[in-house]
Amino acid sequence: MLSATQVKAVVFELDGTLVDTAADICHAAEEMLSDLRLPSLKPEHVRDWIGDGSDKLIHRILSRKIDGIVPDPVFRIGSALFMKAYQRRHHSSAALFDGVETCLRQLSRRKIPMAVVTNQATAQANEILTVLGIRSHFSLVLGRDALQEPKPSADGLLEAALLLHLKPEQLLLVGGSVNDVNASRAAQCPVVCVSHGYNYGIDIRKSAPDVVVDSLAEIPAYLNQDRPRATRPRPGRKLASKSEKEKR
Repeated sequence: MLSATQVKAVVFELDGTLVDTAADICHAAEEMLSDLRLPSLKPEHVRDWIGDGSDKLIHRILSRKIDGIVPDPVFRIGSALFMKAYQRRHHSSAALFDGVETCLRQLSRRKIPMAVVTNQATAQANEILTVLGIRSHFSLVLGRDALQEPKPSADGLLEAALLLHLKPEQLLLVGGSVNDVNASRAAQCPVVCVSHGYNYGIDIRKSAPDVVVDSLAEIPAYLNQDRPRATRPRPGRKLASKSEKEKR
């Protein structure tokens, strides 16, 4: 695995890493259930099921199981209702996580190419990024419809590397779920995860990413580290904050 100082581009997950989309998704899920005259679900349950694309999410909501599958006619009706409700919200509750703008501005100033690889549809991902004013930071956005296989497959990272004219191991993946960790391992590139990502309600440290951060504002500092002369971080190591460094 290349060191952080050898990273040539950064690839971000969208939901749970750059943008908090859970509120809009939970509202759409509630409307879908109401239209189908089904009992509602707690928002935290829906949030824990985000991360594998809308199709799987809808199956999970309707079956009330993370590995649940409903009959195709039920899914088609539910999917139409969910997408209509979600689009009607126009991402009104979507918000950038703390530190995102700082991170993107600093990486842009350093002319580090950035991309988004997500299990959302490409058009929808572009729309969210545009609404929140950060689309211009990214050289490309690859959604599930632009790839042969979604994460945890490495396909998105391999495609991003190809389009950026880089080797896969020259990418840094910044995500928040076990899917991101598994995709990075398959592509043999380093991975940093945020502690607030959508990861089925499980602490991301258990998935052993290279580094865990509480804010994307910490990413530029990670890339500044002289990693070849430093001890390789233990899986799930958390970067020290500025205040913690001052105490030392």
